[in-house]
Amino acid sequence: GDAQGGQTDLGKFSLENLQEIQFYTTGPTEILLPARSFATSSLLSLKTSFGNVKTKEQIVFSVGAKYGSFGYFAPTFSCKKVIGKRVQMALNGLYQQVKSDYPFTSYENKKASERRLNSDIKSYRLEYDAAFAVNDSNKIKFKTYYSKSDRGLPGAIVLYNPISNQRLNDENLFLQSTWENKLSSKTSLLLSTKFSFEKSFYLDPSYPNDSGRLENTFHQQEAYFSAAFKRNISKDFSLSYSSDFFSSKLKRTDVFSADFANPNRISFLNNIALRFHRVNAELAGNILHTDLEEKVSFGKKGRSLHAFSPAISASRKPFTNLRFRFRGSYKHSLRAPTFNDLYYTNIGNANLRPEYAEQFNLGITYNTGTNKFLKECTITADGYLNDVKDKILALPRQNLFQWSVQNIGVSKTLGTDAGLHFLFAEFNKLNVSGNISYSFQQARDLSDKNSARYKTQLPYVPKHSGSANFNAEYKKAVFSYNILMSSYRYRIGNPLPENIVQGWSAHDVSLSYPFLRQTTECRIIA
Repeated sequence: GDAQGGQTDLGKFSLENLQEIQFYTTGPTEILLPARSFATSSLLSLKTSFGNVKTKEQIVFSVGAKYGSFGYFAPTFSCKKVIGKRVQMALNGLYQQVKSDYPFTSYENKKASERRLNSDIKSYRLEYDAAFAVNDSNKIKFKTYYSKSDRGLPGAIVLYNPISNQRLNDENLFLQSTWENKLSSKTSLLLSTKFSFEKSFYLDPSYPNDSGRLENTFHQQEAYFSAAFKRNISKDFSLSYSSDFFSSKLKRTDVFSADFANPNRISFLNNIALRFHRVNAELAGNILHTDLEEKVSFGKKGRSLHAFSPAISASRKPFTNLRFRFRGSYKHSLRAPTFNDLYYTNIGNANLRPEYAEQFNLGITYNTGTNKFLKECTITADGYLNDVKDKILALPRQNLFQWSVQNIGVSKTLGTDAGLHFLFAEFNKLNVSGNISYSFQQARDLSDKNSARYKTQLPYVPKHSGSANFNAEYKKAVFSYNILMSSYRYRIGNPLPENIVQGWSAHDVSLSYPFLRQTTECRIIA
């Protein structure tokens, strides 16, 4: 959770320390979860890796370093240790720096070749994980996380001037723990708690005011508690109840902080979920109640929020001998404006309304099974409709720290997602696999019939996007190719040619090879 920005920066987490990544658009399949897990339109679940070290008293230590273009350098280390059969610990660290002075063509300056300025970043991160297993059904996990970064914010080139000197420093610390206890063969309990502290410092040394500069120093604190209870009613049917409480505070302390709101948000979430599961059929549903209140020390506070949000999803495999599975879902969700949206200097809008969305989805999955050439082949296709009231839209302004935020009264998104996963059978020690995905989104503004933007695509939302990944493994060598693609988009304003943001694609090619020497493994990746 992040009451200040609303979205967690996934770049702050290490892939090397993750065991499992799951993404849900309708609702999680596991219902013994905090109520917060059911509160958003989609959910990304990250689980830290544990249990990979089996031998008693064994220590696994690894180091690595990445070097790349434009001054990129990132050394890493990790250490995992098991003490007996019940205690596991892990320590991970990363330092990263990059100058990012990449070249570009300046169309305003007779197509001269120039270099991007003030795009540098230096950051480091430390993570400590510990787990204690009383027994197989009683486990406690603890995590401490700290990160700090110092970066430049590149500005737009205005009248041939490429200079930008704005800086942003971020500091983040959180401690979290979970206790999962299987009280009986039918009953489970999950307790969770988290304390987080964040600090951000923004400096514009060329701001046109009497002081000749602008400083913003923000401190965010959040305390979070959750309790979830699950009961297996029968072999196929289970029911859960979860209740969350969190208190979020934002305080500004710089010399320009007079009359800042310093908001304090108190939130309660209560959720009831049920799940019916069989091999060929599944049905899940939940209803969430949200209760949100805010207090401010100065000015106008954000709106209170009291609402129920239901959701239901079902999937069915109708034919035993055919590998089709059909699915459908409906979800009502809401999103409260973040502290950034409501109170940030020059961008805050305390009049913002919460965003309400109704999501409808129909999809199909087909698995071809195995044959002489294909070991795996899965095809997925989904069509969805999202009706959104008072959509909260953030739009870039003159710099990357201060954005403008507004409500779009009514918007409707009609879209499709398609995916293909394949794995060929091994041929002369060669293994080939890949993933291809494509998305179409028609996200239209339906707020005002008299507006020139009526029924036009929402700003900065591309209609077409996709990705592809191919991997070839021969003996120990692995070759990978990745591509990300996006079609053109429109800036804010009327859908005119001069407001088009051109489409783009990003390509990555890598080659890796491991060297094994008894208890030591070395892997080179280029």
